Amino acid sequence: MANGMSLNSRSLRVGEPNGPIVDRAYDQVVGEFLSNHALEQEEGFSSLIAKRFREGPARICSRAIGDWIERRLVDQGWTQQDLADRVGVDRSAVARWTAGGTISLGHLVLVLIEFRAELGELPWPARRELAIEAYLATVAFVRGKIEPNDPPRLLDREQFWCLFHLFSEPDWERATRSNDPSLLRTEASRITKRASASLGKSLSRINGVDELRALVKDWAAAWVVCLKFLPNDWSIR
Repeated sequence: MANGMSLNSRSLRVGEPNGPIVDRAYDQVVGEFLSNHALEQEEGFSSLIAKRFREGPARICSRAIGDWIERRLVDQGWTQQDLADRVGVDRSAVARWTAGGTISLGHLVLVLIEFRAELGELPWPARRELAIEAYLATVAFVRGKIEPNDPPRLLDREQFWCLFHLFSEPDWERATRSNDPSLLRTEASRITKRASASLGKSLSRINGVDELRALVKDWAAAWVVCLKFLPNDWSIR
């Protein structure tokens, strides 16, 4: 990130010795949830978390490659059927690729040959985008584990950046404890402005205190628990 912060920076590190009080509170939340839901004892839980971290980047890479194939079809003046015939697959396979479905390495090589393209031309997403996608997948997975009776939910980029900046400093927690409406509005303005800058566009659904409170209610526990499973050097830059 431009400001050099990471999801595992000091203000977000769970259980850091001599850390701020808010960090110790988060550590207690993590411990309680892990104890209540037996996540640490669940067989295969760590491997499932790792699986989500692999699946997230795979999805975003597939979407990027699918968009690239779609653009090349337009550039060549080909239909999906034209490419399917050249590669030796059904048209439905090409439709699946352009929609962001997984493409095998063998078929990708054949597509590159037909387009007379080099591997370096493929639009591999930036490291930060891959990291965010993996984190989104993992937070959604953890939330499903600790809130099994709630309908499945996905965290979108707007919500992600709001939570990121909300948890990056203890100001929101302090404002909430003070129950000072003016302080809450000031902190909400800070969070939404920074989230908008990180997102690269204006927020469409989260505009103030009420929306942020609802976001925290829905996602804070999963977010904080999820931090425990991040590698110590994992960050978004």
